[in-house]
Amino acid sequence: MYAITEGVAKINDRRVHTFRRDVSVGDAFLTVKAGTTGYKGEVSRAAGSRTYVCLDTFFGDIHFAPITDADGCMTGFEIAGCGDDTLNALIRAVKFIEKALDEQRLGYND
Repeated sequence: MYAITEGVAKINDRRVHTFRRDVSVGDAFLTVKAGTTGYKGEVSRAAGSRTYVCLDTFFGDIHFAPITDADGCMTGFEIAGCGDDTLNALIRAVKFIEKALDEQRLGYND
């Protein structure tokens, strides 16, 4: 089993409860954090929910890069990795993100 640490991130002056875990697979080691305020019943930026996701790599062949539009504004990001350990570490990280956000979305961790 792995340890999960609780924390807080701030998004537009709103506190978001986060969960963090380290993912270690062979030569790949990264930290993943995820959290959300859950549904707020609003779709607007001002009143809607906040969501936070963070991947931080310490070891492993992983590359992160922004995706920008024609005006140079960041519209996304890409992750590229090499090796089976990196593949497995990224799968575990994405599964953890999904579980953390889904449980908070459903209100399991109020």
